[in-house]
Amino acid sequence: MGAGQVPPDERPPARVEPLHQSERTRITRVLLPGRAVICKEPLGPDAERRLWHERSILERLQGVEGVTQLATTPAYPRSIVLQDLGGASLAGLAKPVAAARLIALAIELSRAVAGMHRHGVMHCNISPANIVVAGDGAPCLVDFALASPLGEIRPEFTHHSEMLGTLAYLAPEQTGRTGRSVDQRSDLYALGATLYELATGEPPFGSGDPLRLIHDHLAALPVPPAEVNPTLPSALSEIVMHLLDKDPDSRYQTADGLLYDLERLRDVPEGPRRSVLRVGENDFAMRLLPPSHLVGRDEEIATLRAAFEDALLGRCCGVLVGGAAGVGKTALLDQLRTLVTGEAGWFVAGKFDQYRRDLEFDAGYQAFRALGRLLLAEPEEELDRLRAEILRAVGANAALLTAVVPEFSALLAVPPDPGDPLTAQVRIQRTCLQVLRAVASRRRPVVLCIDDLHWAGRTPLGFIDLVLSDEPVKGLLLVAAYREEAIEGPHPLAAPLLRWREQPRVRCLRLVNLPLSGSSAMIAEILHVELNGAAALAEAIEPQAEGNPYATVELLDAVRRDGLLTATAAGWQWDEASVHAHFSQPGVDGLPAARIAALPPPSRHMLEAMACLGGRAELRLLQTALGAAANEVDEMLAPILEEGLLVMQSWFREAVRFRHDQFREAILDQLRPEQRRALQLAMARRLASAP
Repeated sequence: MGAGQVPPDERPPARVEPLHQSERTRITRVLLPGRAVICKEPLGPDAERRLWHERSILERLQGVEGVTQLATTPAYPRSIVLQDLGGASLAGLAKPVAAARLIALAIELSRAVAGMHRHGVMHCNISPANIVVAGDGAPCLVDFALASPLGEIRPEFTHHSEMLGTLAYLAPEQTGRTGRSVDQRSDLYALGATLYELATGEPPFGSGDPLRLIHDHLAALPVPPAEVNPTLPSALSEIVMHLLDKDPDSRYQTADGLLYDLERLRDVPEGPRRSVLRVGENDFAMRLLPPSHLVGRDEEIATLRAAFEDALLGRCCGVLVGGAAGVGKTALLDQLRTLVTGEAGWFVAGKFDQYRRDLEFDAGYQAFRALGRLLLAEPEEELDRLRAEILRAVGANAALLTAVVPEFSALLAVPPDPGDPLTAQVRIQRTCLQVLRAVASRRRPVVLCIDDLHWAGRTPLGFIDLVLSDEPVKGLLLVAAYREEAIEGPHPLAAPLLRWREQPRVRCLRLVNLPLSGSSAMIAEILHVELNGAAALAEAIEPQAEGNPYATVELLDAVRRDGLLTATAAGWQWDEASVHAHFSQPGVDGLPAARIAALPPPSRHMLEAMACLGGRAELRLLQTALGAAANEVDEMLAPILEEGLLVMQSWFREAVRFRHDQFREAILDQLRPEQRRALQLAMARRLASAP
């Protein structure tokens, strides 16, 4: 019997009232003598982990006003027991809501979101359906299934039908189409979309076709709510539009800043004074957040855009991006996500690994698994057409494809048969190119993104060579990033790289460190200060960072951790002399190692395991490899996420990866060879003995 549960015969007599059931969740109201509670039971795969996760989030939020609360008794197996609010969700509320009531609701919701964020939680799925108005009229946030501790989430590019959350209210970065991190500002966008619906009767872009909704979240501007509903105060309309800014850096940074504006709006009587309220003037982020767009890379982005446009016409087949570690190669490639989405296309990615050469760490294999998942999520009619196209293109090698890539086994329904092992490698490369020819088109372009190409072996490089050297496919673009300093001597990439650079249909980009002006602009973006104010800070950091974006951000964060950069109600503050003195001292460059050393020992052990497993892992795999329970894994993970060393790669905390390769490299440098071997052996034994 689990902790907190009581034997069935000790529970009070109850009557159960079904409220909702899906493949993943069953929700019931349990009517007890004199009161009622809500039982939420996760269903399906990984139900235990999801149960523990949501319960731990709600335990963290105990006592936060405006957030659903756990019931102390009774306990039911495999269920979360919640207090019954006795109300209905905002989804069923008559709309539009009168201005005075809307302002009151917005204030209470902002206060709830602010309290939630102060307790280190992002909701990640705020919508009218997830806000219940209690019997006393107060709104309350419910459904924390997708909630996460504050930290970075980097959603993958998934099929629109498999996006988690409520699409009509999702922030642009939550779609996985922007390459930007999801943080607490995404909750503020969703709150803005919710308030927009309360003010006008509809979400900002309606609630119809998913592809249209994604496009509109990324590119369209909603009609200001005051134009839809003229009874709405113009200042409230401006507040809602500020929440809905597509750029996280340009929208509200905190729920406290939003609350400040709403309370001023409430307290100022109707009239001319309301129209001159300055939106966001008391809104300052209390955490260092990464800039939401690249600084100083306008020319490179323009080159990438031109290459994609040429690829649609078959005039370009590839882009090679070289540069030093930390210079921003991966961030540049992520700019293609929005471009390909604008053309109703797909972005699939893979990453090679320095220490792992097995199939799971072949970037091409990862990308084709991602492509297979996108294909499988297509509507049945389109899937039938694509299946026929692929089978016609690959011919007799269909069985080889299904033997190698699991998703294509489900897609093609052809019995797997690798055939002659001596020719399998050559045949699978040609077969994968034929798949790309069958799937990619000008109508649905495909961007194939390969990261850390310098770690690829000769066999995977053969597939890259085939794509870049063969007849181009309209709508197909391969982009690959590599570290220039890693290609020395007889490196497998050296010769093909020279050959590719000479091909007219391959574009080459070289990223260099930012000039001092670029570093100043990036720091100004991060701190939300004027450029002149950031220049002195950039000058202090420059001798050690040398314009490297990764090093600049790490050094800036080190200044914050050392107490020289502090968040105040008036914004970020620092003393220039103290910062200069700090960086004039020796020994402040081992930043990743210092951050890792500051973690609790169990969390450091988890990072070591992550580094040995390949720098990214599903949590179920990590749980087995460490021999730990689900709750222990989450407890180890929390300080790592808050420190920003790992980011979540998908919702439901299913997978994590290092935020930057240099964090992983710092850990591996600290481990002696015998320690690494012992850890790898222990994990291998646990994985081998797992059911």
